[in-house]
Order: sequence, then structure tokens, then C-alpha cells
Amino acid sequence: MSDIMLNTPYASPPGTSRAATAQSRRLVAAWLFSVCFMIWIMVGIGGYTRDSGSGLSIMDWAPVTGIIPPLTQNAWNRVFALYQTIPQYRLLHPGMGLAGFKALFWPEYIHRLWGRLIGLVFFLPLLALILTRRVERRLIPRLALLFVLGGLQGAIGWFMVSSGFDPNSTAVQPWRLCLHFSFAMVLLAAILWTALTVLRPVPARIPGAKRLKITTHIAATALVLTMLAGTFVSGTHAISVFNPATGAGMGAPPPGYPHLGFFTDRAAILFNHQSLAALTVLAILTTTVMALRGRVPAPVRDAGLMIGGLVILQFILGVTALASKFIDIGVAHQLNAVLLLSAMIYMIHNLRGATR
Repeated sequence: MSDIMLNTPYASPPGTSRAATAQSRRLVAAWLFSVCFMIWIMVGIGGYTRDSGSGLSIMDWAPVTGIIPPLTQNAWNRVFALYQTIPQYRLLHPGMGLAGFKALFWPEYIHRLWGRLIGLVFFLPLLALILTRRVERRLIPRLALLFVLGGLQGAIGWFMVSSGFDPNSTAVQPWRLCLHFSFAMVLLAAILWTALTVLRPVPARIPGAKRLKITTHIAATALVLTMLAGTFVSGTHAISVFNPATGAGMGAPPPGYPHLGFFTDRAAILFNHQSLAALTVLAILTTTVMALRGRVPAPVRDAGLMIGGLVILQFILGVTALASKFIDIGVAHQLNAVLLLSAMIYMIHNLRGATR
């Protein structure tokens, strides 16, 4: 019976309001899943923007008028002149021409444009769903709060970017990058959890799965810590210390560890991420084995297989990104991490009704 309850959306009794019908819940959930997908794409765009050094190419924050890119030669000259005033240009790209600047400009512009599109895709359907009474009243305050938090994420993004304009800096501060990414993951988790709850509002009782639920939460916590540590790897380009010839960055503690700066020394940052990643792989694979061996509904077993496969892929992508230093592999590593986090959230949601 638990399999049926987990696989089938909660049935609506006759005479329920339009917002509470199964059709309306599926519509609201599909909209929220679409927003989650857009946030996932945003992570990929943001990862490429960061790894390619494009994030400081736009010197002003114009949430409304910034949707229009430079359309004339004078407009391009103006934004390029602004970029030439910051240390990144003088120290990393001296003498770079307008063509080189455009190569930096477009990834950051697309990143900001996609953020605006996410806001529109969230707000306009929300307004339509409220006006057509497709969304339950109890959800409206939560959804409105999520929209406001989405706007706050844009402000945090500018707070991050502005740190790169400091006279002594050529990049954004890693802790601000971590804050920006963390807030994005909070939004993703909140929207995904809301969508899953809209689709299946009543938890299925799963006897004997309490230990699996606890283990899943531990594995999810380890994953989150690993992802946060990964933002410091990206923010400091810590993979640059990797050197197979000397053994640096190969998973062993660097000389002087743990007295090195955990958030400033690149070798320590890379080792921290690698250590947490190893613990995360172990925790998630343990969760997968428990899900497969336990008497749990099919959706829980499927989620267990999903997280197991994704964490193995994540490990492969991480090693490949470290060894190759290819931007595309690094972006794929970040995107897969978000998929893995989403799968963990899905599994935790399915285990809401786990009991001893």
C-alpha cells in the first residue's frame, strides 16, 4: 500500500475546492519543477562565468534596464571603459581589445538575463494561478516569500560581484561566492520541497525505515558541506595546486596541515573538499545499500539507486576536472552536484513517514 501512496498523488474528495484538486496540484507542481530546472541551468551558467573569469565584466547593477545589452559602438565603448578601471583588467588582461572584452561580457550578461527570466517564470504563473484559484491559499504566503527571496538572491549576487572591484583584488571574495551559491541551493531546496509536497501532501507511513531516514539526513548534510567547500575551491582556483609529479593535491594532507588557513590556503582548501567528498561518497553509498536491502517502497529504492549512481558519477567528474582542469568538466561537476542534492531531497521527502 505504501508503494501506491508514494506513486499516486493524493486523491481529492468530491466537492473539494478547485485549488485542492489533483489537476491543480499537478499544474502547480509542474510550474515549480520548471523553476527548479531553470535554477539548475543557472548554476551551470554561473559556474562557467566564474571559471572563465567573466563575472566582473559588467560594472553596474541595473535590475530592470540591464536587460538590454550594449547595442551601439558607443555603448560598448562605455562598458569597456568601466571594465578598464578595475584591477582585473590591469593585472590579468592588460591591452585586451574590445573583442576580448565581449568574450568576457556575454557569459555574465546571459547569467544575469537568466536570473531575470527565472523571476518572470516564477512571478507571472504565480499571479495567474492565484487569479484562477489554482493554488491553495495556505501556499500563497510561502510562494510570495520565495519570490522575495529570489530577488534577494539577485542582491546577494551583486554583493558578491562588487567585492571584485576592490583595488587589491582581481576576483570576487570566495566567502561571498559561497554565500551566493548557498542561497541559490536554499531556494532550490525550498521550491523543490514545496513542489513535492503539493504533489503528494500526505506522507506515506513506512515502518522500519527510521534508521534509513537518519542515515539519509547524515549523507545529505555531508553533501551540503562538500558543496560549500567546493565553492572555495572554485573561488580560489585551488585546483591549480594539483601536481601529480610532486603529489600535491592528490588527496594527502599538505605540509603544515591543519595549521594552514582552512579558507585561504589553496592546498588546504583542496584537501578539505577532497576529504569531505570521500566521506560523502561513503555516506551516500551506505544509504543506497540500506535502501536496496530494506523493505521500503519502490520510490525509495529508486531514489537510493539514483543517489548512488549520481555520487559515483560525481566522483568521476571531480577527478576528471582536477586532472584536466577543463572548464566544461568543472561545470558538469557543479551541475551534477545539484542533481545529486535534488535527488537527496526527493529521497528525504519520500521518507517523511518513516517510523521505527
